[in-house]
Amino acid sequence: MEEELFDSLHRYGKRHWWFRGRRRVVFSLLDRYHRRREGRVLDLGCGVGTNLDELARYGEVWGADPSTKALDFCRTFFPGRLDEVWLPQKVPYADASFDLITMLDVLEHVEDDVGALQRVLRLLKPGGTLLLTVPALRWLWSQHDVEHHHFRRYHRGELRRKLLRLGFDVRFISYAMFLLLPAMGGARLLLRPQTWSARHLEPGTRGLAKPLEWIFSSERHLMRLAPLPIGGSLVAVARRPEDLVLEPWREGQPLPAKHE
Repeated sequence: MEEELFDSLHRYGKRHWWFRGRRRVVFSLLDRYHRRREGRVLDLGCGVGTNLDELARYGEVWGADPSTKALDFCRTFFPGRLDEVWLPQKVPYADASFDLITMLDVLEHVEDDVGALQRVLRLLKPGGTLLLTVPALRWLWSQHDVEHHHFRRYHRGELRRKLLRLGFDVRFISYAMFLLLPAMGGARLLLRPQTWSARHLEPGTRGLAKPLEWIFSSERHLMRLAPLPIGGSLVAVARRPEDLVLEPWREGQPLPAKHE
């Protein structure tokens, strides 16, 4: 992500309708699939720390991010452990260290996403939970993806295959931003992908912030009925199986022979 974007995220991240809506969806799924209220939690790719405080309801929270600027923002309010991490290689944690790992719009920033997921699987304790969100649908690619240094947008089948192939037990996977997809697609069509940018976040969208947040967050209720069929984002909950045995991680260890 371009460094100046962290200033905007720090200023508006907790108030912006998109982040507020996503938090409601994410924590609804965590309450549904990860009911532990103790243990160790890693917010991997924590950015400016928007979710660190709320994750404390699930245990002792650690934050990790490759950006030292983002971690400096976190240190202004978060007293817990913070580490510089570059997936999949530069990870200062032992295998089986965490009961819960969240990766909220992080995986798309990693060129070797399969290697990153492989490393995350090792970091989870047996029975531990991974919750991740990623941007979806390649035809929504825009300047926003370029500015945020994305390598890809995902389709549900692709993400599911990658998780299953590495040994995750996928408990739930669904598109999100289903109800707002027509607006997303229309905005990109009208403004052209190369000009669609979110460089300047603002706390409101000309009076539309509250309705947009409500529409997005209401999808958490729909997800209780069934996964959503399409949307601008994907959300997945997966676990490390209790009986999955992995060899200890070694520096330079080869990744799976065939990447998706």
